[in-house]
Amino acid sequence: MTTVLDRYFEIVNAADNDRSALEDLREILAENVLLMHSGEMVQGREPAVDFHRDQVAKWKESKHHWTASVEAGGSITGKWSQAGLDLQGNGSCGNGHVSVSLDAEGRISRLHLSLTGGSDRARVLIAKHLEVWMIPDAAERAKAMEEIYTEDIKIMEPEDVFAGRDAINDYISVVQRKAPPLSGRLVSHLQNKEFIHWSWDFGFPGSKRALGSEVLHLNGDLIEKIVIFSGHSDIFTEGTR
Repeated sequence: MTTVLDRYFEIVNAADNDRSALEDLREILAENVLLMHSGEMVQGREPAVDFHRDQVAKWKESKHHWTASVEAGGSITGKWSQAGLDLQGNGSCGNGHVSVSLDAEGRISRLHLSLTGGSDRARVLIAKHLEVWMIPDAAERAKAMEEIYTEDIKIMEPEDVFAGRDAINDYISVVQRKAPPLSGRLVSHLQNKEFIHWSWDFGFPGSKRALGSEVLHLNGDLIEKIVIFSGHSDIFTEGTR
C-alpha cells in the first residue's frame, strides 16, 4: 500500500530533476504542518515548501531511499537515506529515522526526519544536539543527551552558564515551557578538528528573530562544551530566568 510518506519522498526525489515538483507538497501537507528535519524546524505549509526548496538547492544531484510502515494508531514510521553529489561535486550522504502524523483529512500534520548518520560528521552532531532540545519528555531527553553530550557538558550563554546533563535537562524544560521557538534554521557550519562552528536563525512569537552562532567543543563524538554568541540573547532567554 502506498502511503503519504511514500508520496512525500517521491515528490522530493522528483525535485532533483524539476524543482517545480515541490509544488505538489501542498497537496499532502496540512496547512499548519510541523516539519522537523535534521534538527531544523519550521511550521506551516508554505515555510515547509520553502524549506525543501532550500534543501534541494544544496545538492547537485541526489536520491532518497526509504521504508514506510503504518502503525496501529495510523501514524507512519520508517527509515530514510539520501545520497548524491554536493554543489562541489563531492559524494555526500545522510540517513536517519522518519515519523509522520496525519490530520483528519489524511494530510501530514507532523513530519519528523532525524539525522543519525552521514558523511558530514559535523552536520550529524549538530542535528543530534538540536534534537535533544526538541524532546518534550525529560526522561527520554536524558537518554538522548547521553548519546551526544559528555556527563560534564557545559553551556555558556552570554549571561548564564549551565553545567552537567541534569542541570541542562532542567533548563531545556524551562525553555520549552516559557520560550519555545516557532522555527529554527541552520545557516552555516564549519569544523576544525575538535571544534564545530555553526550559525543559526530562530523565530519566536511576535515575529521576533534571534540570530547567532555556537562553537561546539568535541570529545570524540560527544559535545563537552557549547559556547553561544548572539546579540539577541534577550529574545531566546526571555522568561527563562
